[in-house]
Order: sequence, then structure tokens, then C-alpha cells
Amino acid sequence: MAKFVLCFLWLPLLLSGCIYTHYQIYPPFAKFFTEQNCDMVLDKFTYMNCYSYTMKGSKAVAYKLESKILALNPAGKRPPFRVDKALPEKYQTHPKDYTNSGYDRGHILANASMSATAKAQRRTFLMSNIVPQNPTINRKVWKKFEERERALALEFGSAEVLNLVIYPVEGVEHLEFITNHIAIPSAFVKIIITPSKTECYATPNVAVEDVKIADYVIDCLSLPH
Repeated sequence: MAKFVLCFLWLPLLLSGCIYTHYQIYPPFAKFFTEQNCDMVLDKFTYMNCYSYTMKGSKAVAYKLESKILALNPAGKRPPFRVDKALPEKYQTHPKDYTNSGYDRGHILANASMSATAKAQRRTFLMSNIVPQNPTINRKVWKKFEERERALALEFGSAEVLNLVIYPVEGVEHLEFITNHIAIPSAFVKIIITPSKTECYATPNVAVEDVKIADYVIDCLSLPH
């Protein structure tokens, strides 16, 4: 009750700290955020990020979307990309690493899905939430996946979302890097779970001509359990 009164009386606090609650990992997603799978689990308040030192990038990002928050107007302009100082310096990545790489700075968690406060937006622009994405995937296919997660959350009230970043298997598949030894993912998976339905999507990280979202639907049961 006291927190509600404080939010009501102090608009700045409302805008910065009382809209979003601290994200608690959805139990079925927890297996992707273990010490065995992640070199570092980054708790970003509104989302969790499983980070790989070897790949210098995320392996999984999980969060919850709520319709009442998505219905709010975005809090100002898009912020700039920022180095994530929570990571050891030698595993940090920088916006300039992507210059002339041929790949976009691809958000794993979209800014548009966490835009109700300036603080939440800034968290999505941390470089730990960015991986090399083919421009076609980032701007068309993955963008449609992101729009779909928001549409489902708005329709059903909420959505638990898990994004998986798939890398080539070291020593088995060819692994390529951009500047600063940032590994290039081979594919991306998005799992969207609402109170009424579950949808799963996957895309390779290569240029494609087909950008119809229906062609990227996958059987959720085919994913690792």
C-alpha cells in the first residue's frame, strides 16, 4: 500500500521504478540460465541474460511482457548503445565493433517491448543484449517475431518470452567472428507462452527472401527440454 501511495504521489518515481517489477525467471526457462550453461547470468531487473564469454554474446534472454505496460506510450527517444560494465572488461563488447561488419547490432530483447520507462529502454541498449544479426533478419524476420510477442501479450494479458541464440558448435561447425572476437550466431529461436497458447519461431542468421512469419513457425516440442 505504501509503495502504491509513493508511486501515485511522485511521478518521477512512477516513471522510473514502479511500472516494471523485478523479473523472476519463468520455471520452464530456468534450465537455460544455469552456471553450467552460462559464464555469467546478468540480472537486468526487467530481464535475465545468459552470457557466454567464449562467444562474447548472449545465449538466452528471458522476460515477461504485460499488456497494461505495453499499452503505455514509449518514454522518449531511443537511447544510445552502451557497454555493459557488469561484465569483466575483456568480455565486454562495444558499438564500434559492428562498424563495417556486414551485420546489424541486433537486439535480443527489443527496445519496443520494454519502452515504458527510460531506464528499461537503456537496459535493452546494453551491448550484452546485442548480437550480430543479418540485416534482413534484424529488420524484417526477427522484427516480425518481436511484433508477434507484443501482439500475443496484448491479446492474452501477458506473455513469458524466451529468446535463444544458437551458435555453431566449436570444433564441429565453422565459427566466424566480427571485430573483438564476437561470434556470429547461426540461428535464433523465440518461444512465446501466454495463458492460452504457446508459439515458437526460428530463423537462420542469413539473408532470406521469404519474410512471412508463418513460414518460420516451429513445433515447440522439437525444442530442447
